[in-house]
Amino acid sequence: MPTPNGFHQALLALLVVSVATACQYGEPPIQDTRELSIEVPEGAALSIDAGAGFLIIEGSDTTRQVSVSADVRQHTANDDYRLELSIDEAGQIQLVAHGGDGWNNDRLDLRLQVPRSLTIEIEDGSGSIQIRNLAAALSIDDGSGSIDVSQVSGDVRIVDGSGSIRIDQVDGQVDIDDGSGSIDVSQVSGKVTVSDGSGSINVDGAGDFELLDDGSGSVNLNKIRSAGD
Repeated sequence: MPTPNGFHQALLALLVVSVATACQYGEPPIQDTRELSIEVPEGAALSIDAGAGFLIIEGSDTTRQVSVSADVRQHTANDDYRLELSIDEAGQIQLVAHGGDGWNNDRLDLRLQVPRSLTIEIEDGSGSIQIRNLAAALSIDDGSGSIDVSQVSGDVRIVDGSGSIRIDQVDGQVDIDDGSGSIDVSQVSGKVTVSDGSGSINVDGAGDFELLDDGSGSVNLNKIRSAGD
């Protein structure tokens, strides 16, 4: 049997390990903020390959650049991340942002300002996505995390593993293939097409609606113009 002093020492050691583990896997602090920008040629599109971290994109009528602000969040400052903004020979722009191997919650939080007319295609690992004020097609392939899209003049396509989806004010078609999580769609001029694994579906205002597949969860429709509502 351990002595009282030995017991207290063992308990203290366990507490130190627990605190260290909590710090290691909790919210990592910002170690650096990187700023990148690139001029957008006529007819270009933007492709984003992002790992963990939130992604915020705002369109603007007053810029001809893609501007990126990236918060590098790490428990211990290191160079084990990839952040690149480039343009290929065809004039297409690529942003690659990966915060590390992901085992300790290190990530890159991204804020982008882009020309409003820029077509965007996103492949995202995890973390919330917020996009507003675009006048071009938008495509999102997301692993997990909430998605919030508003004020888009163009078709919107979303393939999502898990997390809530909110879409508002789209002048175009909306196509959603969702694994799990609630779906809320409002004020869409075109057709809304949904394939859903689980979670509620709420559509308030659309040119048409088609439910291709629904695993579980309620479906609430209002102001679907093709139905005469």
